[in-house]
Amino acid sequence: MITAFPLPALYEQKKISTNDLEEIVRLLAHAPLLYDDGLSIQVEDFTEGLEMELKHEIRPAVIELYELAVKACRQLSNPSAYEQLQDTLGLQAELWQEGVLDLASWMDWLKQVGEGRRALPEYDFTTMLGALPEGFMIHDFYDELRYQLEQNSSNAWAIQERDRLYAAMGVR
Repeated sequence: MITAFPLPALYEQKKISTNDLEEIVRLLAHAPLLYDDGLSIQVEDFTEGLEMELKHEIRPAVIELYELAVKACRQLSNPSAYEQLQDTLGLQAELWQEGVLDLASWMDWLKQVGEGRRALPEYDFTTMLGALPEGFMIHDFYDELRYQLEQNSSNAWAIQERDRLYAAMGVR
């Protein structure tokens, strides 16, 4: 069940422009890339990277989003888990831009990760796909699934794996 987060509601009420929300989400996906682990990232690392000034009315809602991200970073602070989180956040930003992942579901996913109630998606890519380039990750897997579906839109395996990945990423 999704908790009522104010940021999606403010956007629906047109109190946040599409451009501003895109900027807020861009920082959600990119600020963690500035760190090797999730121990030192702070909410200010997100807010100070914004190229816009947060209006008083939306500031608490944006801070809430970034607090959820910081908690998720802390929960997955060891370098390999943090790298996977960074990749996952990047893919989630892409899914959000495509209209596949809504912001409230994404925030709920972040909250669950930060509380330790949800794990990142886990795959044995080599078993699934064979020999792969070093560093193959979730985002690469999604790209492969999209390629498979472009080649054959009824590919049952690709549809099943895409849907499984969507569920693991918080898509409802």
